[in-house]
Amino acid sequence: MAFFFSGGNKKTIFAPEYQPQDKMTTSHRIAFVTICCLALAFQAKGQSDVNVHGTVSGRTILHNGELPPLWSVALQEGRWNNLEGSQTLLTAATGISGNLKSGWKLSAGLEMDYSSGYDDAYLHAGWGEIAWKNWSLKGGKHIFDPVFTESNMGTGSYLFGTNFRPVPRITFELSEYTSIPFTNGFAEVRGGISQAWLSDQPSSGDVLLHEKYAYLRIRPGNWNLYGGVNHSTLFGGQRNGVDIPIDFWPTFFGKGSSKIGGGEATNAAGAHMGMYDFGTQLETPNGHINIYYQIPFSDGSGMLFWQGNSDHILGVDWHLNEPSWLSNITFEWFQTTYQSGNGMPDPYLNGIIFPKQVEDKNGFVEENFGIVPDHPLSLEEFKTILEDEINHGNDFGGRDGYMNNGMYTAGWSRDGHIMGSPMNLTREQMLEVRPDMEFNSSVGIKNDRFSGLHLGGRGDLNAELSWKMKITWTRNFGTYFEQYPRRYTWNEDEDYWFKGGRDQWYTMAGAEWTPEKIKGLSVGVDLFYDGGDIYHSFGAKTAVTFRLF
Repeated sequence: MAFFFSGGNKKTIFAPEYQPQDKMTTSHRIAFVTICCLALAFQAKGQSDVNVHGTVSGRTILHNGELPPLWSVALQEGRWNNLEGSQTLLTAATGISGNLKSGWKLSAGLEMDYSSGYDDAYLHAGWGEIAWKNWSLKGGKHIFDPVFTESNMGTGSYLFGTNFRPVPRITFELSEYTSIPFTNGFAEVRGGISQAWLSDQPSSGDVLLHEKYAYLRIRPGNWNLYGGVNHSTLFGGQRNGVDIPIDFWPTFFGKGSSKIGGGEATNAAGAHMGMYDFGTQLETPNGHINIYYQIPFSDGSGMLFWQGNSDHILGVDWHLNEPSWLSNITFEWFQTTYQSGNGMPDPYLNGIIFPKQVEDKNGFVEENFGIVPDHPLSLEEFKTILEDEINHGNDFGGRDGYMNNGMYTAGWSRDGHIMGSPMNLTREQMLEVRPDMEFNSSVGIKNDRFSGLHLGGRGDLNAELSWKMKITWTRNFGTYFEQYPRRYTWNEDEDYWFKGGRDQWYTMAGAEWTPEKIKGLSVGVDLFYDGGDIYHSFGAKTAVTFRLF
């Protein structure tokens, strides 16, 4: 059906911690057997409302550059090795769903992949789901992508999303907006919770991942207003070879935990990322427009966005009815450079100081700063003195390090892919660009501060031919972990590579042909160019997909 090429300009050797952890196991075989059993069950009960589908595909990326072009590998569920040279991917997927009585529905899916980039054949996804009306319970290896309710041509979800390989999860959701009783459809809610397992995270072992979301929407007319919050937490695992205690409910609510101790006793148990999501959808005679304003945060100071958190993703996503040649256009303006300001996260004086744990506050300031208060210091007065003497007058709680964490050094990444926005860059990606680069911190994400603009679009030229494009500009500032070594000093790294910002462009243009005479076949070709102050790369991707049934 197609010719495939492998090889390319170079071969990257993965460190052991980045080898895919998806070999065929007992749980994977169970997923396969589940689909077979569902098919037999539906057949035995004579169900007529059953949908079974299967596809096979072959894709190849050819490129010349330090890294694969971003849009050739990003937002594709981690199927491609984003450090590798030219590579080939073969996939085979099947799924089944059927409606039962009283609104119940059963479904399951399975995908097997072979990647020359990973030199491995593996189970990419395998899951089963039971649903009733808008409620669902899903288990297995599946993605968790609740932020956008329909696909667009943007940069992807800043949290969750499709930029990394599915991991084992149990997810309970009210996935579609559902009317609140007695509001006559005026007020609606949706939400969900997902518990995942990240095996063999670099330096952290087996880490638990807890994620949830909740949204409220009101519909006064042919437009609506919505608002929601998304939350992702890493907990458990190991630090320096020692197990980190699990304290679920403080982790769930972002509260301190004396069980874990140390900084987690006064701050929050586990590592946290969150995102507010506000927006409106306008119905027009020529389609609908979704305007969204999203605010990422990683701690209590960032949560108080009304106190000056300027980080955001502002997007306009327009789905048009006419003309057919332009069915969707998405514009985004994003910024993650503030991160609660450039003040140190906590007081640091020959070690981190946790103000609530200092019993003799008056004695501390007299011994260290020569200040003799004339009354017992309150906690707030003590913090003010520490801010003036240690933090250049800035509030503590800054230099957040989005998607990064000092305890979980891989942060929100999996097998080298960011578990969110692909605008972030990992240690391994930076070493491909500058092999001689030296780092001040063990954290795995070396560019989490960036701003930029993005434009994407797609449409149908005729019944058989469609097109798509993306163009993205970013200005990148690295991470506070590297600019101020480990974030706990005011002595900036003199050789900080991202100082002043580095510009980078990511571009993509593609077309897909679906001939009417060959049902189920589609052929796609995409061209890419990335260039700027970080790296340069030019490439092409070919894809042949056939829907079997």
